[in-house]
Amino acid sequence: MKVAEFIVEGFEQIEAVTPVDLLRRAGITVDTVSVFDEKKVKSSHGVVIETDKNMKDINFDDYEMLILPGGPGTGNYEKSDFLMEGLQNFGKNEKKYIAAICAAPGVLARLGMLKNKKAVSFPSVESDLEKNGAVLLRENVITDGNITTSRGAGTAVDFSLRLIEVLKGKEEAERIAEQIVYK
Repeated sequence: MKVAEFIVEGFEQIEAVTPVDLLRRAGITVDTVSVFDEKKVKSSHGVVIETDKNMKDINFDDYEMLILPGGPGTGNYEKSDFLMEGLQNFGKNEKKYIAAICAAPGVLARLGMLKNKKAVSFPSVESDLEKNGAVLLRENVITDGNITTSRGAGTAVDFSLRLIEVLKGKEEAERIAEQIVYK
């Protein structure tokens, strides 16, 4: 089971690192992928991480789930036609999953992927979701079909545990929650 998490300049580090950490604890292989050529990517708060791969190194078919962290740099995702096309094609397969947190659900909304789907996002992006046909809710995390969305940095643990539940079941998500002394 493999997951790709895409990283762009200006990402929110809590939203990027938390899913990687918790999914790996659950035995899920997670590749961090720079959307552009440089593997060292700076977060919105100046933290630099080195990704495992960049876009030219991956084949979307190798993954069961794609994750988009949010942050002020979220608009950088849309500068990659390869990623935008990959997301749209990936999302058509109901056995594959896409997850986005904070501002990143706005990317999915603008691609038409949230039309008539329940979704959440960072408050400043909610109008994008509504304008593009999403059914906006006010929960921490929502899974509708093969798409999971979440609100922001403060919901990163809930988001990550939901992704574990989607991929490996509720029991595994509860095991990881207990391991990290969550709730």
